[in-house]
Amino acid sequence: MFAAKRWAEAFILACEGDSKELVHQCEAGLALFKAAFNSLSRLRLPASGSAAAAEFNGFLGRSLQKCGYEGAENGVESARAIIFLLIQHSLFQHTGLLIDEIEDLLLKKQNILTVLLDCAEKPDDDFLLNLRNLLKKRENVNDARITVVLMPELIGGYRINIGGTREDFSVAGQMTRMKRALTGV
Repeated sequence: MFAAKRWAEAFILACEGDSKELVHQCEAGLALFKAAFNSLSRLRLPASGSAAAAEFNGFLGRSLQKCGYEGAENGVESARAIIFLLIQHSLFQHTGLLIDEIEDLLLKKQNILTVLLDCAEKPDDDFLLNLRNLLKKRENVNDARITVVLMPELIGGYRINIGGTREDFSVAGQMTRMKRALTGV
């Protein structure tokens, strides 16, 4: 089983620096992860083994040099090393999970809350702004990043998902709670 969180934590530790510099370094490395993942996914080549890892690492190095990169970014160098290891150990297909974990850890380092908002219909901008401000205050965070998922089966209203916690303010949820109350289930 691929332990994406452990790989992400190792990457962030390798980026070094104070909190602002750390975020900058990690974002630079994250951009490289995304570019490498997109490139290899489009090529649909088997990305595994030491030879493939060395070949792709060389390709990355040449590509970065053409862009004027001089090898001074901890985040980029850490990402290159991890990409090499992922390819070498036939784990590169899990890079999407790793990218998600790195993004989550970076948001936590910046004290930004990630929220999944299930809605019966698209919420208006005022609702989202008010919800964001309420969550920032209630959860004591610098910001709240809200992702909206449309779910017409909710009939009306919304559900807020934060980590493993769900608050249900949907019509479907209210009907389910009412049914349970009436049937004693």
